[in-house]
Amino acid sequence: MSTKLILSFSLCLMVLSCSAQLWPWQKGQGSRPHHGHQQFQQQCDIQRLTASEPSRRVRSEAGVTEIWDNDTPEFRCAGFVAVRVVIQPGGLLLPSYSNAPYITFVEQGRGVQGVVVAGCPETFQSGSEFEYPRSQRGRHSRQSESEESSRGDQGSRQSESEESSRGDQRSRESESEESRHGDQHQKIFRIRDGDVIPSPAGVVQWTHNDGDNDLISITLYDANSFQNQLDGNVRNFFLAGQSKQSREDRRSQRQTREEGSDRQSRESDDEDEALLEANILSGFEDEIFQEIFQNVDQETISKLRGDNDQRGFIVQARDLKLRLPEESEEELQRERGDRKRGGSGRSNGLEQAYCNLKFKQNVNRPSRADVFNPRAGRINTVNSNNLPILEFIQLSAQHVVLYKNAILGPRWNLNAHSALYVTRGEGRVQVVGDEGRSVFDDNVQRGQILVVPQGFAVVLKAGREGLEWVELKNDDNAITSPIAGKTSVLRAIPVEVLANSYDISTKEAFRLKNGRQEVEVFRPFQSRDEKERERF
Repeated sequence: MSTKLILSFSLCLMVLSCSAQLWPWQKGQGSRPHHGHQQFQQQCDIQRLTASEPSRRVRSEAGVTEIWDNDTPEFRCAGFVAVRVVIQPGGLLLPSYSNAPYITFVEQGRGVQGVVVAGCPETFQSGSEFEYPRSQRGRHSRQSESEESSRGDQGSRQSESEESSRGDQRSRESESEESRHGDQHQKIFRIRDGDVIPSPAGVVQWTHNDGDNDLISITLYDANSFQNQLDGNVRNFFLAGQSKQSREDRRSQRQTREEGSDRQSRESDDEDEALLEANILSGFEDEIFQEIFQNVDQETISKLRGDNDQRGFIVQARDLKLRLPEESEEELQRERGDRKRGGSGRSNGLEQAYCNLKFKQNVNRPSRADVFNPRAGRINTVNSNNLPILEFIQLSAQHVVLYKNAILGPRWNLNAHSALYVTRGEGRVQVVGDEGRSVFDDNVQRGQILVVPQGFAVVLKAGREGLEWVELKNDDNAITSPIAGKTSVLRAIPVEVLANSYDISTKEAFRLKNGRQEVEVFRPFQSRDEKERERF
């Protein structure tokens, strides 16, 4: 009996240990350190919201990086840092990682995305065979020949010749084997407009535009995340390239800043520079690289450091050809696997290691809409239920399409701040804060961001051309509560309570409660004449 208990206890310990190793970013289901998420949070005394556009543009050889001013009350409250990247055809956004998690929405174009997760195997390989340079082909054989030659001074010439030929054969076999396998690397995948791509802190990502049009994406960093162990600023660490502004120029600009300038403004400037400042490899000495990367010449080391590289962090790479698996087959296999696990798409912690996590989900497919009204529009949501990696970075996204004059809301976020980025059209937005007064009442248009703090009620009405936007939120399962409609808070309150709350008759309370039968997305109001014309 005691032996069975010991075996059972040992099995439980083994399962728990495996679960912990499979999820390196997981803080434990239901035990997320919320206090850590508020580590750098400012007081949210919001008197007025602003729909803003990027305040800074940084040009590179093959694209532009645009950064929003995050020194506004709403951005400081939410801990958001917003960046828009435009990659020209053939452009390559160089590999980088960040101290804070982020979520990216592809607004336009198509390309290839690479993700590098520490400790994961190289499961992809290129289709072309790699040709060794002539200078390296005989390296193994020469080294073996030299070693065996020294031995031959102490032994016979025949032994030396035999060992040298064996070394040559082993070298040729090794080169032939590596050439046959080709280049190996971690996973890459196709991206297109509507894709949501998350990234935990410290994970390296890069993007190549192999399409014919500009690849445009909007990225939202969560500076208040528990994964950010530094201060409240977001820092990008690039593994290649260099800012078009030299390091000496940046140092001189910092030294010549006026001593009497506003400290908060200087901190904001420093944060922008931290997003796009330098190649992290540029700080290492040549001697270190020569020891680490053997048989690499000085010119290559100089290029690793980014010396004299003025291309920026988006470089031209038209000759870059990447082969990747067919997306349709990959999606079909994944959906079959999700149905076998019960349809939720969530992993049980043992079946799926973090190396196999899915890193994208498209929110622009009408067939996958979570809310749909043929006369008003649709809502697509991506959260930790259909993209499990979002559970570890505590972010999610929602894509909303409103038809002409349609309305969304009013509603509020229960557990998250949200950043609304307009991708098409224009419309009117009104936001009401905790003091019961409007903090925003204006039109928004494509390219603008409006940050809506947690609990603030928002309503949006599309213009004559419709309105589309993506909401990026700092919770992996952000919940909204509508005020009107079939699933609204008013619908859940008894008529008598509504009548007494608003000092109206029960008849009016019933009309108020049941006036709208749609869910969140409402068709525009129609007069009696318009309804008659629609009937015929």
